[in-house]
Amino acid sequence: MTSIFWFLACIFAVAIMVLSVIICVLVYNDAKKRNMNGPLWVLITLIVPMFVGLAIYVIVRKDLSDLKCAS
Repeated sequence: MTSIFWFLACIFAVAIMVLSVIICVLVYNDAKKRNMNGPLWVLITLIVPMFVGLAIYVIVRKDLSDLKCAS
């Protein structure tokens, strides 16, 4: 019984880590596209627990319509 519990706990931990990496990559790419500091937002997303950092980023990020065209 305990070996099944540890196996499931490890699977869950790996899934959370993979999800965190995917979220960090998406936040970094989106921040760069919006001319924001990508590494800073990745750090905030990682440090603030339970995906609250992601929620903060989504609320604070710049709107794409605010960006000016280079021409």
